[in-house]
Amino acid sequence: MSTLVYYVAATLDGFIATQQHKLDWLENFALGDDATAYDDFYQTVGAVVMGSQTYDWIMSNAPDDWPYQDVPAFVMSNRNLSVPANLDITFVRGDAEAIAARARQAAKGKNVWLVGGGKTAACFADAGELQQLFITTIPVFLGSGVPVLPVDRALEVILRKQRTLHSGAIECILDVKADDGVKAPSPRLQNHFNLPKTDPGCSSGAAPSPLEPHRDPGA
Repeated sequence: MSTLVYYVAATLDGFIATQQHKLDWLENFALGDDATAYDDFYQTVGAVVMGSQTYDWIMSNAPDDWPYQDVPAFVMSNRNLSVPANLDITFVRGDAEAIAARARQAAKGKNVWLVGGGKTAACFADAGELQQLFITTIPVFLGSGVPVLPVDRALEVILRKQRTLHSGAIECILDVKADDGVKAPSPRLQNHFNLPKTDPGCSSGAAPSPLEPHRDPGA
């Protein structure tokens, strides 16, 4: 079964963008050569899901450079939005469970990347559909901004893997704790990142970087 993964960068005080949806704090930060390559994470992805504000941001900032051309994309929206030709983009509405099931089917055994933004990710978390978070924490405080995961209920997670980069950023893999325990990552992720099957603790090792070329700041 595909794992639904929220892969993102955030500040130390838990924001993914400024109140004006700016990413200067992230774009001006140098992760360094020891950061995990974006391509390593993207190889595990078979489909992406995002909110309409995220879609709008990408289309406004990179209209001719859609970053997910080789995987199907599902955009949650109640609006009629335009789609450039030759892109596999589907607009969906309804409950998170149905959308997650559709995206997993389209992923064909790979994982589903929940691109964002924070409100969209929280929607899936509240519905019990989010299994894992890949967060790179950047050593900066904004004071206010777009929250990384504004859930309506408590979400318990278990730290599976953590690594501090030379830049001071911290890469973390977190498993969402279900009522009956922890949902283990898919075998594909287990193999790709060499994750121990029963290790809930903190150990050194690689976690994916969220700094893909057109990461969104939206909700």
